[in-house]
Amino acid sequence: PAFASTDLSALRPGSLQSVLPSPASPGTRPSLLGMTESFGPYCGERLDRDLPSGKEGSCGRPFADVEIRVMDPDTGAPADPGAVGELHIRGRNLMRGICGRVRGDVFTADGFYPTGDLGLVDGDGYVFFRGRRDDMFKVKGASVYPSEVEAVLASFPWVERAFVVDVARAGAHAVGAVVVLAAGEQCSVDDLAAAARAQLSAFKVPACWRVIGADEVPTMPTGKVDHSALRHLLSEVTPA
Repeated sequence: PAFASTDLSALRPGSLQSVLPSPASPGTRPSLLGMTESFGPYCGERLDRDLPSGKEGSCGRPFADVEIRVMDPDTGAPADPGAVGELHIRGRNLMRGICGRVRGDVFTADGFYPTGDLGLVDGDGYVFFRGRRDDMFKVKGASVYPSEVEAVLASFPWVERAFVVDVARAGAHAVGAVVVLAAGEQCSVDDLAAAARAQLSAFKVPACWRVIGADEVPTMPTGKVDHSALRHLLSEVTPA
């Protein structure tokens, strides 16, 4: 009740990252995975310690009372162990339904919610996010998950941020990358492509590249990155 008259002048902006110890290397801290439908994160790990060796890049493990299964997005059958598929979740933290929609259109018959997120769960229960189902695209018949390629590009010490989208080329999809270099770093597109080829399968290596400044990243009114604008930035780039 006294909020309007409370003196908040001593408050200062801050971030969790600024008060936590620095991670040993990129990808060693978990990225919480969640959504509005689950009322926030439904899997994760402690943020003040590094992930175990071999779990770099994961989102941690499901929280208590949360069940996760991985389903083949094409057949609807359970995905093979360790394979990428659509994440389905079930638990007490989940919404009861969506206004204006019948339950059968929202949940599976056994009560799981298809999240639209793609990922895999390893043998120890660690969840690895691979992007949204509608973001995945095919290159020469093989599946490309933009978040997987972005994670590799962002691991390069001279890259601050990386964004990967599909680009239409001659009636087919090609991988396109828009990169923001770290402050003070210089790196050519040829160097970026060579580093990508060393860590990615050939069909995942971007064929189109664009290097922009941090203040040139296109965003929508919500603050999210505008992927259509990224495709436009790449539309006139000559493929590598």
